[in-house]
Amino acid sequence: MNSSTICSLFLGLILISQSANAKGHGGGLVVTICKGATDRAACENILGSNSEISHAKSFSQLSKEVLEFAYNQAVEGQNFLKGLAQANNCPALTQCAHFDYDGAVMSFKSALAELTEDPQTANYDAKVAGDGPSQCDRGLASAQIVNPEVTALNRQILLLSEFAFLATSQLSSN
Repeated sequence: MNSSTICSLFLGLILISQSANAKGHGGGLVVTICKGATDRAACENILGSNSEISHAKSFSQLSKEVLEFAYNQAVEGQNFLKGLAQANNCPALTQCAHFDYDGAVMSFKSALAELTEDPQTANYDAKVAGDGPSQCDRGLASAQIVNPEVTALNRQILLLSEFAFLATSQLSSN
């Protein structure tokens, strides 16, 4: 073998081992909760790509990190929707931004607050956080508004609600 072949082989082995290591971080906890997800690949991708989540050492820490991530994403999403609603002067988008996403943001925030004292309530709050994006989708469909960015945002927050529910479910069962 010439030196470039050996170098390429060595580089390939390094990349393969790095890929395996990246998937292994927090693997046990993330993989455990993602087994119950409706979209397991999305669960492992989203949660596994967040270093705080993927390095969680307990289900309590994992739940906290997932809820914090979901809360932050919901706040960012709500801000996006508020800007969109203001720019388009659309009642359905205003409903999404101010009512539907208020519910999602407050549910994630409430779940975080209840996490240590009442995991069962935190679990419920994590689950109902998905109601806002679902209602937003229905409202937009009823108004015959098609916006792929809003649809993607609603799907992401709905998934995060499910993942937070799955994580906090581990606390209720212990």
